[in-house]
Amino acid sequence: MRLAFIAGAVALAATTVVPTALVAQPGGVAPTCNIDANSPKELALMSITFQKARGAATPEARKKALMEIMKELDTKPERYAKNLAGYNYTLSQALSMWAVEPGIPAAPTRGSLGMTTAADQPYDIVIHLDSAFNGIVAATPSCANEVAQLRMNDVWLAQTRRALDASNAQQFDTANFYAMRSMMLSRTSPYPHYVMANVAKEKGDRKAAIEHWKAVISTAGTDTSYREIKNGSLYYMSMFQLEDAQAAKGEEQKTLAKEASTNLQALLATNPEGPDAPNIMNSWADALKLAGDSALVPTVYAPMVANPGNYTDFALTMGGVIATRSNKTEDARTLFEGAVAKNPAARDALRNLAATYYGREEFKKMFDPSAKLVAIDPNNFDAWMMYAYAYQGLMQATKVPAEKKALGDSLLKYKGIADGLPAKVEVTNFQRAAGTAQLSLAFQQAGAKAATYSVTVDFLDITGTVVATDTQPVGPINKGETKTVTFKGTGNGIVAYSYKPLK
Repeated sequence: MRLAFIAGAVALAATTVVPTALVAQPGGVAPTCNIDANSPKELALMSITFQKARGAATPEARKKALMEIMKELDTKPERYAKNLAGYNYTLSQALSMWAVEPGIPAAPTRGSLGMTTAADQPYDIVIHLDSAFNGIVAATPSCANEVAQLRMNDVWLAQTRRALDASNAQQFDTANFYAMRSMMLSRTSPYPHYVMANVAKEKGDRKAAIEHWKAVISTAGTDTSYREIKNGSLYYMSMFQLEDAQAAKGEEQKTLAKEASTNLQALLATNPEGPDAPNIMNSWADALKLAGDSALVPTVYAPMVANPGNYTDFALTMGGVIATRSNKTEDARTLFEGAVAKNPAARDALRNLAATYYGREEFKKMFDPSAKLVAIDPNNFDAWMMYAYAYQGLMQATKVPAEKKALGDSLLKYKGIADGLPAKVEVTNFQRAAGTAQLSLAFQQAGAKAATYSVTVDFLDITGTVVATDTQPVGPINKGETKTVTFKGTGNGIVAYSYKPLK
């Protein structure tokens, strides 16, 4: 008996747009920092110039005021030696305004910013802004927390947005450049690490990608505004670790698999009822086996056995498949029965439930799921063979000649139906989402002559009511040839499907 597997994978984008949670943080130095912005007197006078810059009616007037400040800070810097905190704070304010000035490059000349010394030399604003923030903390360590807030300003926001936008546009070198600048200003945000992980992944640097994904998870912490990129990082990191474990041997394989197992467990815990849960469960079970922890595989589906009503039919079916692979047939039966109870037309659950009853020699129980199975999948060879297997099991179990003959006749009847199908159909993919669903069927011509079929698929809700219908021609198909056709349905509540018998 073959067991069905759920198709699909976690659909998580490799990059993300900047969410609304990513905004510049309000900054300001609290009085406890004890920064004196009025000594020497040149610093005090600059506060007036800053007011002029912030209130300027034109870009030209704003730049002129900022250039006056930079010129003053550049002239006789030794005069600020006794108040380095005040000097660096004032410099950080000026550079923060210059950095977001439209048309200003990343590294303009010193002279274009108003400085008179080495006027032709380039001056990277972000690098010097980082130095100014470091200078404040070096001079006044008690200001570390306030400076951390100051770092997440409009300049940091602009660098981070550029990194994310470039990553979305697959401009990976540019994305990496701005991500590093974002990180230079603040290392407390997961966004630059997420971008750099994506860049490393695209360039094939698996080790670097994993390290950055770890950093995303660490910096995101429990902040729910980072949930999307944290879960995306957990998924990609886990998959890389699992792939690396599959390629490794010995203790290295176990170590990598254990890491993948831990991360997959954490990922599943974030949304145990989500549409990606079945695939995560399957990968987690694989990781446990590679780690040498096969005895722990039942923990993957244990909550479902305890409360099957809390999970989707997809998740329950995958749990049953995992239990079957672990030879836990009682658990498998519970999970497949739970899936059918949740969705009476769940094809994979019906098919696996019938196969589980066969494996447990509960042959009479096979008839109910088999009948439901052929009703929705009437041209599937294995669906009809479930009847044959059930009668075979009952025939072998009885010692009454008359019963044995009658059961044998039924076995031959249903095997004849399976063998006599004009075209055999296999379900290759079924995807459902809010308001839509699509089903891919592979048709193999079994008859001697080429044939064309008109195939009608009904998309069903949880009660078996038809929500949508799609009819398409299939063929001509020559004997032994296989053609795959995708059918689509639109409507709310689609959870299953059936198709009319091919004749």
